[in-house]
Amino acid sequence: MGTELSHTMASTVEAARLHAGVSLDRLADRSGISARRLHELFDARVDFTMVDLARIAAALDIPVTDLLPFSTAVDP
Repeated sequence: MGTELSHTMASTVEAARLHAGVSLDRLADRSGISARRLHELFDARVDFTMVDLARIAAALDIPVTDLLPFSTAVDP
């Protein structure tokens, strides 16, 4: 919690929410995730779970992969 990855995830998901034009309260309603937990997620106080990401993606009508920060593949 509170790591660079947590902040990156929060920024990525928040950007998707804003791009979709969905308020935090509306996202909570659509996703079934409480507004309190969403605030904790967006503030990087708790880590996103795959269930959180799947619910948010469904609520925003986007693929869950759109919520994952980009990573670079390393060839072995």
